[in-house]
Amino acid sequence: MTVISWQAALAGGAFLGGTMIQGLIVLNHQAYRYQRWHGTLLFYAVIAVSLFINTYLARVLPAIESAILVMHILGFFAILITIVHLTSHKSAKEVFATFGNSAGWSSDGLSFLIGLSAGMFAFIGMGP
Repeated sequence: MTVISWQAALAGGAFLGGTMIQGLIVLNHQAYRYQRWHGTLLFYAVIAVSLFINTYLARVLPAIESAILVMHILGFFAILITIVHLTSHKSAKEVFATFGNSAGWSSDGLSFLIGLSAGMFAFIGMGP
């Protein structure tokens, strides 16, 4: 059960990565008409890139991981400083007690739980 769960979690992370890439394409290119199978192809692309890096670039993997760590730290502060400086500030009640269901799910609870899918992978210690 543990091995099957591990494999399913890895496949889920790769699929989430592929569909997030597809979402960015939809967001940035209005002429793009998405299909569900496009997300599947991007899923295979994420797996292929991961396989290539872990197989052929294994010697430089520590350098790649160090570069990604630096990019994450710099990106975190760049985004945090920009958001804190430029955003309008809301009250604590507005931030923590107001939920939005702009995707049209049947309930606010379902919308909230589906929105947790990206963060869920970060807490189990793996990513796409």
